[in-house]
Formats: sequence, structure tokens, C-alpha cells
Amino acid sequence: MLTFEKVLDVFKDYLADDDMYEIVMTSHGYTVMEWDGRLGDWADSKLCKTPQDMADILLSGYEGYLEYQATHEDRELTEDDSAQVEAKRQIMLAKLQQ
Repeated sequence: MLTFEKVLDVFKDYLADDDMYEIVMTSHGYTVMEWDGRLGDWADSKLCKTPQDMADILLSGYEGYLEYQATHEDRELTEDDSAQVEAKRQIMLAKLQQ
């Protein structure tokens, strides 16, 4: 069964590396906060009603992070880049299902 604790554990290394996202507990539940470093302000926040909501948000952020790491936004993704991103995505999905 997927829990918030499991999602946080699976993504802990990613969250430590990427300072774009912070997870905070609010009076309404866990909220994913997205930081925009260029603007120096919060760009978005999303309440996670379920652990799956949190997993989906973080998985999307993780994919974007991997794509940025591959290209540094100065070139298009290659097929090899995309394949590597997808392989790492599948690893995260498998960890969430364990």
C-alpha cells in the first residue's frame, strides 16, 4: 500500500538534490511547493490529497530534473537521453510499488 511516508522515502535522494520542490505539512495535509529560482518566489503549490497525488507530482518533477541534467536546457533531448530518463522513471515506479 502506498503511503505518504513511502513516497517521501522513495524520493528523498531526489528531493535532497533538487531544491525546486519542498514538501510541507499544512493544516490541510501534505503540500508540494515549487520554487522558481529565477523569480525568487514560489511558482506553484499543490495539495496532495492522496499519496498517489504526491507520487505523481514528484515523478513529473523528477522527469523534468533528469531532462535538465541531460541537456542543461542548451539542446534538445536525444533518443538516448529520453531512454535514460524513462529507465530511471521506471526504477522510481518500481520502488513505489514495492
